[in-house]
Amino acid sequence: FTKAVKHFGEEAGKIQPDEFFGIFDQFLQAVSEAKQENENMRKKKEEEERRARMEAQLKEQRERERKMRKAKENSEEGGEFDDLVSALRSGEVFDKDLSKLKRNRKRITNQMTDSSRERPVTKLNF
Repeated sequence: FTKAVKHFGEEAGKIQPDEFFGIFDQFLQAVSEAKQENENMRKKKEEEERRARMEAQLKEQRERERKMRKAKENSEEGGEFDDLVSALRSGEVFDKDLSKLKRNRKRITNQMTDSSRERPVTKLNF
């Protein structure tokens, strides 16, 4: 006890063993509490990050669904000008090749005009 007291800069006659070792006990309790607080903060931060990722994914998914609904509505209306304006607003023109957009538009137009001029063909099995 005397060596330990001298090592930590105390005087052996002025401090009792209970008081001396009580300081170490308080220190170890404080370290344990700090460790637990750090663990709780880490878990809380991970939970917040996970929730933020989930919210971002949900927002992205809703945005994609909204764009798909809007594109579906535009294709049903058949307005070429409206399609081009919405493509410019959403940025689809910059993401995709413009020729693909034109090809798809021509294909839809051809299907609509061809099907209205001809009558349906039925196959006969012989």
